[in-house]
Amino acid sequence: MLIYLPPSEELLPALDAYRAECAAEGETPDGAAGICNFPDLRDWLRRALLLASPEAEKRGWIRTEIYFAAEMPEGCSLAARARSEGTFLPQPVGTFNVRIPGEKPDDGMDPLRHAGHIGYHVRPSMRGKGYGKALLTRATGLCRSRGIVRPFLCVEERNIPSLRTAAACGYVPEEKETLPDGTVMIRLFFSRAD
Repeated sequence: MLIYLPPSEELLPALDAYRAECAAEGETPDGAAGICNFPDLRDWLRRALLLASPEAEKRGWIRTEIYFAAEMPEGCSLAARARSEGTFLPQPVGTFNVRIPGEKPDDGMDPLRHAGHIGYHVRPSMRGKGYGKALLTRATGLCRSRGIVRPFLCVEERNIPSLRTAAACGYVPEEKETLPDGTVMIRLFFSRAD
């Protein structure tokens, strides 16, 4: 069973291990609000909590909720696991974020156009187990609950596994854009009727 946890002080050691694994693979985890850009994870945590708060919009940012997914045995709560194992730190299998549009940011740019409503990432050692679909399905549901009727995400054209995951979750490609660095991005929109 997957549980979804927002960033917290208690998760920082597990997130540091996740970040180190991604760095060893030469990856930057999408959906983790720049976690690899902060030498001190406490600074990242402050920023992640700020992004999720109403204060983000006051600063001209897009409010962004971040979650980490971790495996839990069926019928086991975090509290019960912590009691039985001492200090239990769930090891994240992946992450996602949901960007919730509000007023247009002060700088006049439209970051959603280049990032989409959803960013997600599966830990390199956890791929091929269906976690990508679980993360994207959960993120899509969160978007819909936040009033985003037709969420979309942006995927590099060469990222075939992510394009397949998006298609399996009801996303269809509608737009393509070549960025100044030559990267081709595909915008996929959720199209499944509920």
